[in-house]
Amino acid sequence: MKMTTIPMAAAVLTCTIAACDGPKEKAGAARDEAAANASGVPYEGDGPAERAGRAADRVDRAAAKARDSKADALEDQGDAIEAQADAEADKLEQQAKSIRDAAKAKARELDQQAEGLKAPS
Repeated sequence: MKMTTIPMAAAVLTCTIAACDGPKEKAGAARDEAAANASGVPYEGDGPAERAGRAADRVDRAAAKARDSKADALEDQGDAIEAQADAEADKLEQQAKSIRDAAKAKARELDQQAEGLKAPS
């Protein structure tokens, strides 16, 4: 279940370490470059739209991490509920076996009493 979050976490960590550009940062850089070209100024990188995009990408990554954490917690909660249900079912199965065994013993006892009554004296 949690195996899907490990590659995602590794990808996020890799992007953070390598300072990779997210989609919003790239779009912001393109807008900044277009604006610089339109005004005849050379684009030097790290313009305001690029910085805003970088911040938005960080927000998106944090939200994705929060969703993954919440999903993991819900999966853990589901696993705990299943384990509890299994334990309760095992206990009920043991009780049912005990009841059946007691009923069989009582039936054997009654059969023996009946045979005793049927036997010629």
